[in-house]
Amino acid sequence: MRKILIDKIEDAMILAKPLVGANGNILLGEGVELKKSMISRFKNWDIPFVYIHSDGDNSEDASSTAAVAVSNDELDGIFSDVIKNPLMKIIYEAARDYNQSKTAPAK
Repeated sequence: MRKILIDKIEDAMILAKPLVGANGNILLGEGVELKKSMISRFKNWDIPFVYIHSDGDNSEDASSTAAVAVSNDELDGIFSDVIKNPLMKIIYEAARDYNQSKTAPAK
């Protein structure tokens, strides 16, 4: 898998990861064949890059599995405007629990 700027898209490249919009909607699914003509649409969607399949895709790309470290204080800020939504509260609590499990000393 390779991460490329949208200006580098060539016909027949295959998406290795779904293309997700700013609101979380999947715009294009994994496995879709790309065309150069799609570049302007991606620019309209503010998509700066895509992940494509490449030779040697048998091993997982380290950047695709890297976790994003967010402190509990940052989580509080991220969720401050939506915490009253019951679903968002569940997501918030799960994220805090995950953080705590990663920072707890190993037994």
